[in-house]
Amino acid sequence: MFYRPMRAALGDELQSGVLAGMWHLITIHFTLSAVAQHDAAVWLIAAQFAGYAATYIVISLRLGGALKLFQWIPFISTAILAAAGALAAH
Repeated sequence: MFYRPMRAALGDELQSGVLAGMWHLITIHFTLSAVAQHDAAVWLIAAQFAGYAATYIVISLRLGGALKLFQWIPFISTAILAAAGALAAH
């Protein structure tokens, strides 16, 4: 409803990619927050950041290279650290 008109209004491919990334981050965040349980919170945080990383790496590759939008690097690092913390807690 809102996404396509906003993306169409952006002429620059990089700006359009950033909009797509932010839009998907918000969607992933609200979806995972809605299903979070106390025991699974750390795993959902890891999944959330892995989803962010996947979103940005796909958009970055579509823009021409893995480092075009480098935000996937800290997101995947956070996902790995959260998963490692969850495994260490058990």
